[in-house]
Amino acid sequence: MDIEIDLYSGRRNPVFSLTPEAGQDLLSRIAALPSAPAGAAPLEGLGYRGLRITDPAVDIMEIVVSGGVVLVRDRNGAERVLEDAGRSLERSLADLAAASLDPAEMSVLRHELEG
Repeated sequence: MDIEIDLYSGRRNPVFSLTPEAGQDLLSRIAALPSAPAGAAPLEGLGYRGLRITDPAVDIMEIVVSGGVVLVRDRNGAERVLEDAGRSLERSLADLAAASLDPAEMSVLRHELEG
């Protein structure tokens, strides 16, 4: 399972991988999230837009964790929008990313999660 930190506009984003066990834990956490309120959507625009999760081994095309929202897109085009209260899932993924990011990137990511 690969996680892209959608941090930059016009430049390659950092990517890190989860072990199969950590990936299954992540999918279990996502499955337990409640539906988001109507109109909730991931962050857009320039700069940090969240974390994009992909894994060709599962039936999910992409998961976007961003701004308190988790958008799950399956391979059939169906989408579910879930609530990440307090951005706890997003913050825990950022913690996992710390070992893969250079200190400047991690500083930007932590700053974005505080705002």
